[in-house]
Amino acid sequence: MIKKIISRSWLWIAVSLVTLTLNAQSPDFLLGLPYNSPELTKLILQFEDKTPTESFLPFQQTYKQDYFKEGISMEYNSDISLFRVKLYDSGYSFQKYSLLLPKGVTWGMNLDQVQKKTGLLEFDPTNDFIGLLPMNNYQIQFYFESGRLNHIVCTATLPLLQQKLDDLIAGTGLRLLPNGKPTDGNVIDGVGTMRWGKAAAIYKGEWSYGLPHGKGQYIDSMGNQYEGEFKLGFFWGEGIYKSKIEKYTYSGTHVMSKRHFQGKIVYGNKNAYEGQWIQDNMEGQGKYYQGESYLYIGDMKNNAFNGKGMLTTPEGTVTGSFKNGKPHGFCKQISNDEQQWAEGNYTNGKKNGKFKISSNGLERNVTYEDDIEIIIK
Repeated sequence: MIKKIISRSWLWIAVSLVTLTLNAQSPDFLLGLPYNSPELTKLILQFEDKTPTESFLPFQQTYKQDYFKEGISMEYNSDISLFRVKLYDSGYSFQKYSLLLPKGVTWGMNLDQVQKKTGLLEFDPTNDFIGLLPMNNYQIQFYFESGRLNHIVCTATLPLLQQKLDDLIAGTGLRLLPNGKPTDGNVIDGVGTMRWGKAAAIYKGEWSYGLPHGKGQYIDSMGNQYEGEFKLGFFWGEGIYKSKIEKYTYSGTHVMSKRHFQGKIVYGNKNAYEGQWIQDNMEGQGKYYQGESYLYIGDMKNNAFNGKGMLTTPEGTVTGSFKNGKPHGFCKQISNDEQQWAEGNYTNGKKNGKFKISSNGLERNVTYEDDIEIIIK
């Protein structure tokens, strides 16, 4: 049986469980977060080149991503939590990291300038060209070449990783590890099949590092099916997931077995959503279809219409601000024949305050209170 527990082991324990509007942060504030966290996702979406060079270091329990054109290298532990970030001015095949740097420093500063910006720097006893800034939960190393700052390394401590456990749980989905029974093939570094329990779950496909890694198929006794790309035991990459019990089909990208980045879900009642996702949540730009009669196009957050968008109904359209699925803020409502329209401020889906109304070319000003027209004498 695939257990639902959090593990610090690389191989032997199973783990199961947009346009974002976050403020820009330097990478040191992202230490301890899982790869698919909203904050890390926002950083990655800012990169022009979103395809890193990957490397897996099993003996170090490290998954590494190098963004050479972006000047950043990120290292994740066995739980896929960020524990080290390396930033480059240039060199080592990296171009300059051009986003916000830790502690307000900039490339090319001399030691005194970095000292003034950051506070008390310690010197690395093994290297006079490295200044250390110990923090409560992580350490920053400032590297100097010819007296100028050209490289930064930020490393998390174990207490910080423990503090971020709730974030890790939120970002971690089903993980398949080799604690089942191999039935055929090579389940170390090849193509093979493994079964957990009495057919509680079966995986057929590619393996690397002793984990499902590559392309494969998964099915469990509840009728859930996934076919597509795997990484380090997770559904990770492009694939199709079908849920028999919840009656939906999702086709798109997964990260750490969560619907993430871009995809489309179709439910048994014909409702559907196509757009951006963050950790299984509809988040970012998207289109939500309710049957064939209703269509919303715009900002999504927390699986609801939140932000700017347009809702098309059998009667016409509503364009403007939405909150928790309802018009909230300034909106304009237009009938299908465009002969009637109303514009003003809504509160939780109801007209409130002064509105401008037009019917067959005749305009008038109306005041509403909870959708009821108020006659002012």
